[in-house]
Amino acid sequence: MAVGGVISGGNPFIWNSGSPLTLWLFQVCLILVTCNLVNIPFSKIRQPKVISEVIAGVILGPTVLGQIPNFTKTMFPAASIPGLSLTSNLGIILFMFFLGLEVDKGFIKKHLKKALSIGLFSLTIPFGFGCLFAVPLYNTYMGNHTETGHVKFTVFMVFIAVSISVTAFPVLCRILNELCLIKERAGIVVLGGGIINDILGWILLALSVILSNSTADPVNTVYILLCTLGWFLFISYPIGFVLRWALVRTHELERSKPSPMATMCVLFIMFISAYFTDIIGVHPIFGAFMAGLIVPRENNYVVKLAERMEDIPNIVLIPIYFAVAGLNVDLTLLNEGRDWGYVFASIGIAISTKIVSGSVAARIHGLFFRESLAVGVLLSCKGIVEIVVLTVGLNAGIISRKIFGMFILMALVSTFLTTPLTLLVYPESYRRDLRTRMNKEIESVEESTNEVSNIEEKESTVMSLKSFEDVKNFHITKIINITSSTETISSSLELLNHLLIGQVVTGPAPGTSRGKELSRKSSNSTVKPSFSKVKKLSRVWSRGDDSETALTIIEEDPLGFELEIPLKAVHLRLLTERTADLLQSSSLQNDDQESTVNTDSILQIFDIFSRLSRIQFSSEVIFSTVRERAANILSMQKNPTDLVVLPLRGATSEINGSEISSGEHYGDFSQIYSHILGLNDLPANFFGTIFSSLKASSAVLISNSGDRAYINRFKKRYFNLLLPRPILTSSDFLALHLLLLICYHNGAGGDHPHGTIYINSKNSEFVDQLNDLYADRNWYNETIVNITSVNYGQESHFDSASASFVEAVMDSSLAETPHEDNLEESTFILSESFSQGETSFSEEAKSAILHGANRKFNVLITHYYSDAQ
Repeated sequence: MAVGGVISGGNPFIWNSGSPLTLWLFQVCLILVTCNLVNIPFSKIRQPKVISEVIAGVILGPTVLGQIPNFTKTMFPAASIPGLSLTSNLGIILFMFFLGLEVDKGFIKKHLKKALSIGLFSLTIPFGFGCLFAVPLYNTYMGNHTETGHVKFTVFMVFIAVSISVTAFPVLCRILNELCLIKERAGIVVLGGGIINDILGWILLALSVILSNSTADPVNTVYILLCTLGWFLFISYPIGFVLRWALVRTHELERSKPSPMATMCVLFIMFISAYFTDIIGVHPIFGAFMAGLIVPRENNYVVKLAERMEDIPNIVLIPIYFAVAGLNVDLTLLNEGRDWGYVFASIGIAISTKIVSGSVAARIHGLFFRESLAVGVLLSCKGIVEIVVLTVGLNAGIISRKIFGMFILMALVSTFLTTPLTLLVYPESYRRDLRTRMNKEIESVEESTNEVSNIEEKESTVMSLKSFEDVKNFHITKIINITSSTETISSSLELLNHLLIGQVVTGPAPGTSRGKELSRKSSNSTVKPSFSKVKKLSRVWSRGDDSETALTIIEEDPLGFELEIPLKAVHLRLLTERTADLLQSSSLQNDDQESTVNTDSILQIFDIFSRLSRIQFSSEVIFSTVRERAANILSMQKNPTDLVVLPLRGATSEINGSEISSGEHYGDFSQIYSHILGLNDLPANFFGTIFSSLKASSAVLISNSGDRAYINRFKKRYFNLLLPRPILTSSDFLALHLLLLICYHNGAGGDHPHGTIYINSKNSEFVDQLNDLYADRNWYNETIVNITSVNYGQESHFDSASASFVEAVMDSSLAETPHEDNLEESTFILSESFSQGETSFSEEAKSAILHGANRKFNVLITHYYSDAQ
């Protein structure tokens, strides 16, 4: 471009060899914008981004926009293509390096038999059919050699067979993660077979490239093969040994992030390897792939390395590569009926041979029919690897542009069909039934132990939660805390501290006899209030009543919440296009619980908390997209008597640049609801799906004070249970159980939070029934548990009241008590009985969430699950 630019009359769309960057920048922007726009609809139907990138190239190429006169000459002149190709080739070299990082040699060794047999079987059969398909294809399109020059049939045959038989391992990993198959039998089989298939496919592609580059002198083929093998051995052992020794010696493997020097050394090895394989006549991508294989995997070093260096290649360089591949596609060349006949034939052969071979191999290894069918469908995925293979073949002159266009269509269709076909042959309902069947087989083996028998007997007596007696006997078998961000850790640990710390009984089930327990207090004396007389309120509350006292020595039987509750921490990580996510989600180390904890910083925090508190602990990492978060939670292994805790970020202390600013309030529920969804990366139907479909009880904790640094962590905590219904539901009883659980644990030696139960005045029997059950408990006294009656609602329909129950409590009760000054240290507990699919919350819950956001108190919403609902 002329000096002075457009101001001096220069045309930025005219390519200038002296300033090629100007047009290159515009081309990159155009490609990236088009790729991301095309990806919007495809991402909603679970399609990998590579489809959008190739289609974007097709749109920008001669097939669509290229039909506009002078569009291609202006936007993508022939002289500018080498610059784009250079950029895209750098991206694909880095991509192949990342692909080498993804090959888990430990995983292959662990599943060697299945991986080899399934990988070989799912490669050889499609390869054989590909060789047969190459015969008519060669005779029809390659006989005159006008476009590509002379290409031997053997070279063409090997390349077509590789194109038919290859499997896209990176796309496969992402699909397995999105469908939650990464830890299931079918997913493990697919991973092992996909790795072997991928490695053998690259070897065969290298062979076809070698043959195409050495046709003048066949002796050169042997020399190139020997040089390639020698370089692979050299980089795998001497270079690999030195690299690992250096990383261990410099403590690089122990770092949280690789140092710049170590990253530079690894990149240097990659570029040298790519350079060597290029100059010997193979292709630079194979050298980069070899370099990725030798990087140590200890301490998740490959994940850390990928996190450090993958963003620019993944966001900019690799999309340019696939878009350039799309630019080379000219579907207008497919202007004969036989052309489309070969297109459909290639699609049918590529998909059917993979499905049949993969299914038969998986069936031989003992998988059920539908599992085996899913394995075959997943192995038919082409995706990124196929595009790379075809581009290499086009640049090497092995195939013509017409055949390139045919096989690009085959790759797009086969990749597009992988996810829907997998969901069709292996639906979630079948997977759920299969897990139940396999769990029953495992449980039948474990039933011989007394401990399991006792637990099962206990679980069979606590499924019902419809009365106060059920509240007394109810036992949460496990708390599953699901965390998705570091911002919710503080509120999670605070709630878990109140629910779990202080438990003193680990053995007998409720109703069994036991000896007198040692209390954490120095005396068995206790002060008892008389709860038979409850203060009545009509939006007024008084604390002036005197309580009756009695000195008692009690022999207590264990209640349901006095039994030990294990903790399971789940890190629900956002699944992105990042290679680091795919590496960690498909890693062998995720099969080991301890390794999972040691490699995830969030789970380490919960592990430390459990160790200090002496709580049984387990953990899991789940990768999920935003739209699949509810589905991933539903598919977790859990018991109906478990409690799933979902801590979420609520209102922040200050929201700048939006409708809500510091000192203002949320005007209605829709504002705070959209804020919660956006802040926690949740889909719009998340809560409705969880409440209606989760096969376990749940508790949603919305923290509105977690980001305030000035909060006094040593002040007394207040837990306010709201029971607006005259007739309590099962979810109300669950909320009551949680409050009593908190009071019991902290009354046994914790930090003594204050619990208040606000009941509807029409529920006249509540106090007597509760007092009859717990009056003999030394932790059940007015200093810890207080009950307040609130006049609320009409004679028969409380929902018709003009104000919500939380407003009645806050306006009439809290306003005249010290609670008003301690709202920021309070948690309001209420139940959610809705199970109407898309319905998110009841009106009472909406009001509590809105007031919690505006007045900065936390809200805990409970929902009880039973088989009857």
